[in-house]
Amino acid sequence: MNKNNKGLNVNVLWVTAVALAALIVLQIGKTSANNTLPFEQQALGEMVDSVGDYKIMTTDGANEEILYVLDNRNEQLLLYKIDQQKALTLLAREELDFVFASARSKLGGR
Repeated sequence: MNKNNKGLNVNVLWVTAVALAALIVLQIGKTSANNTLPFEQQALGEMVDSVGDYKIMTTDGANEEILYVLDNRNEQLLLYKIDQQKALTLLAREELDFVFASARSKLGGR
């Protein structure tokens, strides 16, 4: 490789680096205009509602909607699958004290 080719290759690398940096700055600017970080998923408030001692939230599952019910009185988290918008099927029931205790033990008791 002669000096002219080496100089050309270095210049191409510099131009590519500047172009990539500019694209990154533009992408960060676009997401900061929406007050979100580039890789942050935004939670929407209309997905959550409260009724008495219950908080409910829906999310999209693979082929169905998932309903999360937080029962503050019994300290439970219930997950339901909504089948074709006709029936609810209980997927899981978790005691919140057990969930938090197991999370603490996985983190080494922090």
